[in-house]
Amino acid sequence: MSKKQIEKITAEYQKRVFIYVRVSTQQQAEEGYSIPQQIERLKTYCKAMGWIVVKIYTDDGYSGGSLERPAMEQMVQDINNGSTDIVLVDKLDRLSRSQYDTLYMIQEVFDKNGVAFVSRNEAFDTSTPFGKAMVGILAVFAELERSRIRERMMDGQEGRAKEGKLRGGGFIPIGYDYNKEKGILEPNKYEAMQV
Repeated sequence: MSKKQIEKITAEYQKRVFIYVRVSTQQQAEEGYSIPQQIERLKTYCKAMGWIVVKIYTDDGYSGGSLERPAMEQMVQDINNGSTDIVLVDKLDRLSRSQYDTLYMIQEVFDKNGVAFVSRNEAFDTSTPFGKAMVGILAVFAELERSRIRERMMDGQEGRAKEGKLRGGGFIPIGYDYNKEKGILEPNKYEAMQV
């Protein structure tokens, strides 16, 4: 067999990979989960495994609490079209922080299309029975962490409200300005007249 024939056969058997990366906040990016860092780690992993990266999907600034993300939705369409063998993420919670959504993706999207799901950090692969069981267990902990984050945020908002400070939420009511130093709302005379 010639070298060209061997290369052709090898290429036919190489696994095609979709890489999926996500960050929801600037803080995550600063803690080592930035999009470029995730992509670099995953490309290195693919090279070591002998896999071909077909496409990289990026959701920057989207929560893991919902699957309604542009790149996620595009990836699902491409999976349904049979364009990959593997979906690779850096950590399980990059795919989703919801146990239900994680299991839905694995059972209803990946498995039904013959696509394996691989998480680099947790070192598991859903093409094995053990890997499938581990995904279920880790999805529970990802959802627990999401619930704990939500509780801490609510506790923080409640504490700020008790101190007479703005609770947050991103919207300042018409007729007020936010004083960052004091953490309170102050009347805006011009807008107050309009109200």
